[in-house]
Amino acid sequence: MSYFRLFTFILSIFVVGMVELVVAGILTLIAKDLHISNALAGQLVTLYAFTFAVCGPLLVKLTEKYNAKNVLLITMVIFIIGNALNAAGTTFFIIVLGRIIASAAASLIVVKILALTVVLSQPEVRGKMLGLVYIGFSGANVFGVPIGTWLGELFGWRATFWLIVAVSVFATLLLMLQLPKNIQTSTEEDKTSELLYPKEAIKYISITFLLLSANAAVFTYISPIMMEHGYTLEQVSVALFVAGIGSMTGTSFGGSMTDKLGSKRWLLIAITTFTIVLLIFNFVLPAFLVLLMVILIWNLSEWSTNPAVQMGIIKQVKGDTSGIMAWNMSALNAGIGFGAMLGGFMIAQGFHATTTTYLAAGLSFVCILIALSIKR
Repeated sequence: MSYFRLFTFILSIFVVGMVELVVAGILTLIAKDLHISNALAGQLVTLYAFTFAVCGPLLVKLTEKYNAKNVLLITMVIFIIGNALNAAGTTFFIIVLGRIIASAAASLIVVKILALTVVLSQPEVRGKMLGLVYIGFSGANVFGVPIGTWLGELFGWRATFWLIVAVSVFATLLLMLQLPKNIQTSTEEDKTSELLYPKEAIKYISITFLLLSANAAVFTYISPIMMEHGYTLEQVSVALFVAGIGSMTGTSFGGSMTDKLGSKRWLLIAITTFTIVLLIFNFVLPAFLVLLMVILIWNLSEWSTNPAVQMGIIKQVKGDTSGIMAWNMSALNAGIGFGAMLGGFMIAQGFHATTTTYLAAGLSFVCILIALSIKR
């Protein structure tokens, strides 16, 4: 795959990831402008994740027999329309409608780009290429969200969405130029998809769901956890930046290690590391520099599992891999929502926020057991 095409894929994933995450940074601005509560504005995040999880597999199934380039370009246009509604909408209803349209389109865009990455890469470097494309997500967290938040503070939250529209238009033009005319999201001549090993596919997808649940159960509450131990908001910001660096490094590193060791072996190494980090997290909380190192390893190990899972699931399919990737992305979004809800439930029941790390370690340990049972 050419570097320019790789850049195009990363940019497309970046803008999709930014749309999902940036609302958290401009939430209070949206709430104030629309005269709604922060809690109601926060549901824009939940709505996006839920729509993404539900629509992905459905839209992939509906579009699997059509030309992949045409489907991707049309979906990008729909994505742009959804975000234009977000930027121009004057009522909460219009914003909700825009989020639903953008999220539904994003669920198909991500899957198609990941599937095209597989098709356009040599077999021996597919894990690495998937890891590099996945950097778009973590890059959105590290750079996209702060830039969007800063822009919202300076020019209003609508400016953030207009920036997203502009970048999306640019990415669409690049996709139009970079993708071959008759490209399909299948490594076979058959455009359809056949799941050869359902049990193995379920194992990989279960790992995605449980790992993201474990991660979200703690990371959603990292700010109160740190601030209750005397850290300032500035130090929390540093920790979040370090986490973002870890996630960006992890996706690329995990892809390379998957190519070298295979999905199962790397998953066992990465998940075991993630579990250990969760278990020691509370003990290193008082030491800021050590805490930053632990947060770095935490995010590096957790995010490095993504390419391994992606490579694992596509081996269970003959033909078009879009469908199975859509289910995995749905599991990812569902896991984030479930983990945040689970952590919040524990805190609401009177448990200290730090106890979420032990809950997460338990979920992660289940992932180790599942990984051990993988046969191919």
